[in-house]
Amino acid sequence: MLSLATATRDYARFVENMTFDRLPLSILARISEPMGPEIWAWQYALRLTRGSPWRARPLIDERVERALATRSMIEGIETWTRAMAVLDERVEQARVYGWPMPQPLAVPDEIRAALQARDAAALERIRRRRGRTGEGETGTAAVPDDAVHRPPFPGRPA
Repeated sequence: MLSLATATRDYARFVENMTFDRLPLSILARISEPMGPEIWAWQYALRLTRGSPWRARPLIDERVERALATRSMIEGIETWTRAMAVLDERVEQARVYGWPMPQPLAVPDEIRAALQARDAAALERIRRRRGRTGEGETGTAAVPDDAVHRPPFPGRPA
């Protein structure tokens, strides 16, 4: 079995040379096995978003590299969000045009938890903002600006 550093280096070379999509399953299995499912999924997310492939350093303990990769995956949560959006677009295009369906993105549990926590925090911020009416009320207090009350007259036809 390849080392993590060798597998990520080979993977990056295939992606950068634009030969990854033509690799036989035997080579894909050989380079994905040392990475494991989480890093392999992260590499796919980076590929979907046109990010640079991640490479493990060859002289560093693999446990340290895996821990650093996990931290980078969680800190780069926007990459996962963009990757899911890109994948949704590709699935829709494949459905409409009859193309082959792209591979699904296996989002690791840590990333799912981070996405859910981020979404919950955003909903809480929205809830707090809506509760600010200045008079102690807890209901929504959205007041449209003048442009909404008085929309402009339609322009002349071109």
